[in-house]
Amino acid sequence: MKRFNLFVLLFCLSAPLCAWAETPPVMPAQPLTREGAVSFALTHNQAYRAAFEDVSASGEKVNQARAGFLPRVDGSYRFTRWKDQPYVSIVGTAFQKIPFSVQTDNRWEVDLVQPLFTGFQVESNYQASKAGLTISKFSLEKARLDLTRDVRVAYFQTLLGEKLVRVARDNVASLEVQKKNATANYEQGVAAKNDVLKADVALAQAVQQERQAVKQLIVLRSTLNQYMGIDLEKKVELAGIEEKASRIPELDWLYEIARAKRPEYLSLTESIKQAECYKTYAEGDYYPHVSAFAQYYREGEDFGGTDNPYTNPNNAAVGVNVNWNLFEGGKTRASVAEWEYRLRGLAERRTDLLQKIDLQVKDAMKQVQVARANIGTSRTALRQAAENERITTLQYKEQVAIFLDVLNSEVFLAQSRADFYQSVYGYEIAKAELERAIAAPLN
Repeated sequence: MKRFNLFVLLFCLSAPLCAWAETPPVMPAQPLTREGAVSFALTHNQAYRAAFEDVSASGEKVNQARAGFLPRVDGSYRFTRWKDQPYVSIVGTAFQKIPFSVQTDNRWEVDLVQPLFTGFQVESNYQASKAGLTISKFSLEKARLDLTRDVRVAYFQTLLGEKLVRVARDNVASLEVQKKNATANYEQGVAAKNDVLKADVALAQAVQQERQAVKQLIVLRSTLNQYMGIDLEKKVELAGIEEKASRIPELDWLYEIARAKRPEYLSLTESIKQAECYKTYAEGDYYPHVSAFAQYYREGEDFGGTDNPYTNPNNAAVGVNVNWNLFEGGKTRASVAEWEYRLRGLAERRTDLLQKIDLQVKDAMKQVQVARANIGTSRTALRQAAENERITTLQYKEQVAIFLDVLNSEVFLAQSRADFYQSVYGYEIAKAELERAIAAPLN
């Protein structure tokens, strides 16, 4: 009993601390709008946040390359203990072994080197690193556009999934009523047994469709949550959309915008500039490299290097150093040729990418046009299906239509509702794809 009471006491004391230590998950404001979902995803999506780190890393590469313009200062300390006293032999003199250096040597040295001319390698390396930073920013923009498109598509698909679940449940409810009516009519002797069997089959199919729609909706919600960086099991209430059609610009204007905005194309153009810088860097080995240097050292028997009876304990020097490679087996020529090949390859890829972008824009625009036309067609079909269901039900009551016609009218109505919602949200999805193709909003 004492052990039990002690356990309860410890639990009660630790429970508030545990509750205080847990950080509640961040959730978006609800009901969540489309743009709210995009904004929340751009803040909390892990993959997009990782792209920011890549930009920061490229910025540090620029700082590294910029350091090549500045002087370099190196300091060193060296301790040497010779086994025997260093000496020099002078033949023909009374002193054949004359010490010339200390046996214990402490040497402190500071060197300063300032590049004067490096065959344009420092400049080209700096420009290449700046181009790399720009490329990383284009990659970040591509990640933003992809995430925006994915979130919007997932948002619309989730809304469509909710509508399809509602349609499936309404269909199940309607068929349950039809089954009850068929059963009652059969029991009264005014309907055949096969009417009940037909109702059972139609209801079973509708239940299966409902289960499939519910399963698909769960997956769609989890996908949207994954893009927004929140728990997959959390249910987020969506605000929905307003059904409206946007004006689609002319195709030539869309081509022009895509070529000016698509980060993939701009990144490839910047890659060509970067390759030209690397080619210049490779050509730098053809030139002499000139640098100025300055040196100061202290050398002696003591740790501070001030006690040296054989030479001056400290000294300084300045000078100019020239390095020029005269032969290295064609390495420089091969390196320059490598970047020439890379430049031609990048130019071909850019031309091919431009054609692919035009094709993507054209395809996305046609998808929008088809989706917009489908809205009117599906709306008309929905009105006709509803009217058909009403007339067929009345005809069945008047014994003009058979029970199978009633079941078919219910199925047609449910399918027409699903087609209408698919056309409405399909149009929004097509617009999101078109905006991604041109890398800009349609408005």
